[in-house]
Amino acid sequence: MKTLSALLVAFAVTAQAAERQVHSFERIQLTDRYYSEGINAADVDGDGRMDAIHGPFWFAGPDFKEKKLIYQAAPQNREGYANNFFSWPYDFNKDGLVDVLTAGFPGTPAFVYQNPGRKGHEAPWPKHQVFDWVSNESPHFTNLVGDAVPELVCTRDGRFGYVSVNPANGLEPWNFHPISERIAPEKFGHGLGVGDVSGDGRLDVLMKDGWFEQPEDLTRGLWTLHKASFAQRGGAEMFACDVDGDGDSDVITSLAAHEYGLAWHEQTPQGFTEHLIMGDRPGLNRYGVFFSELHSVQLADMDGDGLKDIVTGKTYWSHHKKSHGWDDGAVVYWFKLVRGKDGVDWLPMKADGDSGIGRQLVIHDINGDKNPDILAGGMKGAHILIHHVKNVSEAEWQTAQPKRLEMNETPPVTGKPAPIGETTGRVPDALEGETIAANVKVSAGTAKTQDMRNFTGSRWSGGAQLFWSGGRSGDSLDLGLMVPADGSYTLETVFTRAPDFAIVQLSLDGRDLGPPLDLYQFAKVTTTGVLEHLLGPLTAGTHSLVVRITGTNPNAVQSRLVGLDYVRLIKSE
Repeated sequence: MKTLSALLVAFAVTAQAAERQVHSFERIQLTDRYYSEGINAADVDGDGRMDAIHGPFWFAGPDFKEKKLIYQAAPQNREGYANNFFSWPYDFNKDGLVDVLTAGFPGTPAFVYQNPGRKGHEAPWPKHQVFDWVSNESPHFTNLVGDAVPELVCTRDGRFGYVSVNPANGLEPWNFHPISERIAPEKFGHGLGVGDVSGDGRLDVLMKDGWFEQPEDLTRGLWTLHKASFAQRGGAEMFACDVDGDGDSDVITSLAAHEYGLAWHEQTPQGFTEHLIMGDRPGLNRYGVFFSELHSVQLADMDGDGLKDIVTGKTYWSHHKKSHGWDDGAVVYWFKLVRGKDGVDWLPMKADGDSGIGRQLVIHDINGDKNPDILAGGMKGAHILIHHVKNVSEAEWQTAQPKRLEMNETPPVTGKPAPIGETTGRVPDALEGETIAANVKVSAGTAKTQDMRNFTGSRWSGGAQLFWSGGRSGDSLDLGLMVPADGSYTLETVFTRAPDFAIVQLSLDGRDLGPPLDLYQFAKVTTTGVLEHLLGPLTAGTHSLVVRITGTNPNAVQSRLVGLDYVRLIKSE
């Protein structure tokens, strides 16, 4: 008979082995057409299996191959926006059937599509306008005030508030209850949340500039606004939850719907302290992960450890080509919350690389295996990411874990000062970047002249430079270099350094001239000084002098810009 200690050891070993699990996601595409920014899940036909709801259709589970109509709609123009942004299932008329509440482009009405039952599923569902104006791009349909029916939390006419379902008949018009003065954008607005910030057991409403405390007596009128800076622009759904396990509610938010940033704000007696999870460059995340357009964020315990994780992704094409990093990949990630002796960490786990998300991201166990799945709709169509969990060995588990980013601390190479003439303001015999900008060849982006006289960190020959923008890793700029006569030469170059500049490789006729040049410079805009490249013997004529982008410093803003002050050939005696 085993002793108690032996049983405990065996249990500990078994528990430790059970923790070694790898999570993966299988993408199921419901449609590749753009119908809606939203998606949801419910048992639409009452067969006991979850179905997917996306725009004008519902897709019958468990294989989601059969789609049926909710309302008539053509595929939407990807150069514009859909007239359906959000879908929420609920039985509004208490007939035992799941209806669908929709909200469209901000500033348009909300409708309930009445489920006709199985006999009517071959035709469009009856449509009921229940509210005339839903604004903010992250509305919530949730039980805000603790009654029997959920409320629609949104903005209207510049006021934050909630819409209550008609108690007599949920298909008849609903009522709006403002909780703020006119401080919200009239139509759009980013960042909206529901959660108990104060810890009094009542749900509060969050927005980018603070939170509204729900009063005990809802007849008192407007709710008290507690100002806090959660985001400058606002991003998506916001949440109040205890991130660090100290017993109070912290705030989780994305920082800019069309740009970058994900953060949690620690609640302290002095207010809220921001902790950045992910920014606009690899160096701002411990694991080098960054992506833009976080237009929807959800919380869910993805791995069953009892802690809420963050699920989000890139709302691909959310502002078309106007968004920063718009073409960097339609990714979906979940960030695992880890509490340890060194504080809080968020481990980035990639769920998918080509589905992206829309304005509404839904986490739901859609196939009944007790693993939360991810549902997303948007410009790339609609997808379900089916969650699979696999027990693995310690070695396999270690391989699957995200790796800490190794920061490059090597100081940049700096050359001697450029010999700029005091009277001319130029370097003698230099090929000025600004004079050749119109004639260079770029594989992507644009090369133009940039006036540098307002930058005081350095002095530029001629007071200007060649400025290349729009390039990505692997793209190149061919300057062309005229060698006047046969001979042995040294090439002088002066580049610009700045917070958003790239790492480049200089080459002549396909031969690399030394190691890559890191043009990142924290905070300042300066030059590299004169960099010398020994070319050796060259024949007279035109040669190919190429600047190729090879990457970016992890600390740099990922704009991959390049600036060239001048190049100069020096013939050996």
